Amino acid sequence: MFKRLLLFAWIGSMTLLIGCEGKQGEVGPKGDPGVAGPAGPAGPAGEDGTGSGGGAIILSSGAVKTDTSGGFVTGFNDLTPAEDSLFQSSAILVYIKSQDVYWPLPGLVLFGSGATAAGSEFTFVHGIQNKTFFVELFQRGWSEEKLTSAPDRSFQDVRVVIIPGIIAGKNGCGNSQELREDDCCIRVNRRQDKVDQGIQIQVT
Repeated sequence: MFKRLLLFAWIGSMTLLIGCEGKQGEVGPKGDPGVAGPAGPAGPAGEDGTGSGGGAIILSSGAVKTDTSGGFVTGFNDLTPAEDSLFQSSAILVYIKSQDVYWPLPGLVLFGSGATAAGSEFTFVHGIQNKTFFVELFQRGWSEEKLTSAPDRSFQDVRVVIIPGIIAGKNGCGNSQELREDDCCIRVNRRQDKVDQGIQIQVT
């Protein structure tokens, strides 16, 4: 009987202890961050981009003079197939530096000052022949009325700007490469005719 009473008393005390929950304590301080894990593996390489890039190529001759025909030629030799393709699809701009400024071609370029002032109308052609990209400048007219042939001119610089691009085809036209070559030939064949016209320029 006494043992049963002790058992009941023990069960009652345990129930009392479990049922009486104390006040919750405060949250402890935040711990220090752990060490960073190793970097993950590199992702796969991206695909090659498309397009011509957008950077222009600039040729600068420095101080030069015209040749015996009153013209000037510059360019690149021994073109690779990739370079040939690049030049075939590029736009070409040409500038002559005289009197400390750049004059765009085709157009009038002035030389000297005062009593020695003179001027010439220059234009240019460009193309590719025998793996050589060339830009040829020539005079269409000049201010010296008594001269029957192009006069000598000195340039502070000749700057050729080559802008790569993409040639878009056009329905109904022939092969674009053939058209470009034919166009170049037409301009070259007409060059002498334009020089022979002897356009006179008045310089004031």
